[in-house]
Amino acid sequence: MKTLKISILLILALMLTPTISIAQDDNNQAFWIHEDQVKPSMIDEYENLSKAFNAACAKHNFEGSWNVAQLSNGKFLSITAIEKLADIENFSMASLSEKMGEEDYKALFDGYDKCYDKHGSYVVIRNNDLSYMPDGMSTVQEGLNYRKWHYIHVTPQNRSEMAKNMKAVKELFVAKTSKMHYRVYMNGFGQIGDYFLVVVSAKDAEDYAKRAKENQALLGPDSKATFDAVFNLASEYEEITGAMRPDLSYSPKQ
Repeated sequence: MKTLKISILLILALMLTPTISIAQDDNNQAFWIHEDQVKPSMIDEYENLSKAFNAACAKHNFEGSWNVAQLSNGKFLSITAIEKLADIENFSMASLSEKMGEEDYKALFDGYDKCYDKHGSYVVIRNNDLSYMPDGMSTVQEGLNYRKWHYIHVTPQNRSEMAKNMKAVKELFVAKTSKMHYRVYMNGFGQIGDYFLVVVSAKDAEDYAKRAKENQALLGPDSKATFDAVFNLASEYEEITGAMRPDLSYSPKQ
């Protein structure tokens, strides 16, 4: 997770109060995402550096935690739940740098810089009200590391209507007691454009295909109108596969 202490005082001054407080809402959870767009030829090196970084964090019991997702387009996402934007401002690796030694710490992150030409951080919001997770809301589900990301882009004037249509999809899944569970995320700050991101977990690609087929049969042909209402408002749609990487994720010893 290539992230140093980030100053966001200017951002905080410019942002609207409703946006700042959204993570405090019981229906929402904010996540700080650090995205590394890794070069195809450097993926192995990036993974080795990430494991070395995690080993250093574990050795010095660094107080921070993140889950890592790898996308099929070469992106690696380090995902950290936050309660408020001040959590980002207060995040610091100074203690880790001091314990590792400045030279070793710098060498590690210099290695990261060779793995990508673009990287950055932003915030996304999980909308629990639109998500369908009857067994409990969680980013990670044991044994279900495969991921399918459905990016449904929408223009600003259609955002509210899209939220209503997404709620109708959830109500359909609830009524049918669907076994295909999903989380819905929305863009927070640090990104251009509005979207609804539907994330589905499975054991692997075969398991996902099986779940999707069974779910389609369960929902029946009458569900087409509900889904059409969503996609008729979409300005763009992307489908990306990938997986959670517990071997690259980190949490301190309890």
